[in-house]
Amino acid sequence: MPIEGRGPAIVMLLAAVAVTLLVCAYGRAIGEFLGVIAYPDRLRRLHNNATPQVGGMAVLLGLVTWLTSIYLFNGTDDPGLVRAILLCGLGVGAVGFADDQSEISPVARVLLLLVFLAVAFVVNPEFITTTLKWSSFEPATVPVWAYIVLVGAATVGVANAVNMADGQNGVVGSMFAIWSACLMVVTTGLSREIAAVLCVLSLVFLALNLRGKVFLGDCGSYGITFILGLLVVLAHARKELPLETVVVWFFIPVMDCLRLLIGRPLRGESPFSGDRDHFHHRLQDKIGHTKAILSYIGAVASTSVIATLEPRFALACLCVLSAYYFSFAWLTDANIPPASNEQVDPAKAATNVVALKSDRTPDIRRQGTVN
Repeated sequence: MPIEGRGPAIVMLLAAVAVTLLVCAYGRAIGEFLGVIAYPDRLRRLHNNATPQVGGMAVLLGLVTWLTSIYLFNGTDDPGLVRAILLCGLGVGAVGFADDQSEISPVARVLLLLVFLAVAFVVNPEFITTTLKWSSFEPATVPVWAYIVLVGAATVGVANAVNMADGQNGVVGSMFAIWSACLMVVTTGLSREIAAVLCVLSLVFLALNLRGKVFLGDCGSYGITFILGLLVVLAHARKELPLETVVVWFFIPVMDCLRLLIGRPLRGESPFSGDRDHFHHRLQDKIGHTKAILSYIGAVASTSVIATLEPRFALACLCVLSAYYFSFAWLTDANIPPASNEQVDPAKAATNVVALKSDRTPDIRRQGTVN
């Protein structure tokens, strides 16, 4: 059942915001204790100071606070969704947290994502449908197994694409807020309330991230994306969200991920190696830091809002996004600094760091956050 009265709803939301702010406020101490500090390397991680990667943890803990509150004190008419988010969303967040501490292989990450998605399907069968809803075409009927495979591939692809896009302050946090706001427009009931809470918490994180105080971390890029993905899958299964609109929302990060997976082997590199060839890097190099983030987020926000409010314009939005994206990003036309194998001594970057793994050292080959 929905939360009764505006008073309790506001109190629960304020409690969630307080938890997120508290984790971010003590982010340095938490990051040092857990071993999730991003150290600058002057190659790809160009921020000035060692920065805690606890932003995603802060948002997830805030959401858990809110969900637990409504579940215990108000109840819910959608317990399957609550269980899926608490079990699977937080589980994927834990996978990302482990990756922040000590890098997990790409194959292991993919398998774990699929395992948690399968658990979500079991916990809440409403995620599964046999009809693909379009706004510009007739609905298409598919077998259950084909739908599950499609959702599995999309979930893995989007989660990894968003993680790869997390290389410039403000980019992913802004996209989380945009996608959550769009979900508020198309969904109802508990889904809308969860989207609203995620939107507020993403804005809280974004305010601190833009100042360089805290980074999202893989915990957030995987965990929050997975939760948003569950909301998207459920909205589509309930015929609230057409596929064209979904494609518009995630077009730029997914397209950039595909380009990198193709372009790196063409340069004789592993598709999973790190570099400065991401779309946000291309934009930053060509038009500058501030214009780059405004351009990136402006393109995502404007097309996402249009495709959400008027799905019949989604195909036109895809054409605009394609022209915008390929104006800056081709496969092999950039001078890309190679990833370095040199390790940075954490003692030189920060003092009194206590990690859960005593041999933990920053891996500068991974995706870094650029200020």
